[in-house]
Amino acid sequence: MSLVLVEQLSYAYTSSKQPVIDALSFTIEQHEVVGILGPSGSGKSTLLRLMAGLEIPLKGTISIAGRTVVNDKLFMEADQRGVGMVFQDYALFPHLTVEKNIMFGLGKIKKREREARMHEMIDLVKLHDLAKRYPHELSGGQQQRVALARALAPKPTILLMDEPFSNLDYDLKQSIRLELKTILQTAGITCLLVSHDLNDVNDICSRVIDLTDHTRTTTRGCFEDVSNALVNKR
Repeated sequence: MSLVLVEQLSYAYTSSKQPVIDALSFTIEQHEVVGILGPSGSGKSTLLRLMAGLEIPLKGTISIAGRTVVNDKLFMEADQRGVGMVFQDYALFPHLTVEKNIMFGLGKIKKREREARMHEMIDLVKLHDLAKRYPHELSGGQQQRVALARALAPKPTILLMDEPFSNLDYDLKQSIRLELKTILQTAGITCLLVSHDLNDVNDICSRVIDLTDHTRTTTRGCFEDVSNALVNKR
């Protein structure tokens, strides 16, 4: 059974009669890193928000790890879905240190366990020397690693990343891509990564779903139709 199953998912903005996502279907396997590629307005970020429980679809079904999280009769709240999300702007708390940002999502477990998990994440993203610093004292790449560590700390079933390289300059992008790929492999996490840049998804993802005029998938450069879903440009 696939880890993630999306069936006939549709969504429209309240200001538009035309769906931005229309009857979209795809699956994600465990430990797979899948890219969502498409231009601005093609529904990439909206798809992540639907999966995370931050938006309600018009229709369709999303199942994660064998549990239906949304359909025509059910809507599971975001904190019940087992989804971690790294936002485009990282959304770090400016008044909290690196350590406390990472521990923020671990409030329901004992302090000793929170601290142990935080240190495990700091080891994973290699921020030992920066643990006591605040977000404004970090570079863009370092902030991204903190956001990634915070999202991974609660051990989500799937990690969603929204344009993780959009705030980085060209030269930094290349090294950060390699770092991110290594971290995802080490963590063994299933990931859905959104980007408008083909280089981003080619360097990190094993498969790409292209949200242009028609949904299609790419595996190492070979396009194959995977759905008759139509994802319209906004």
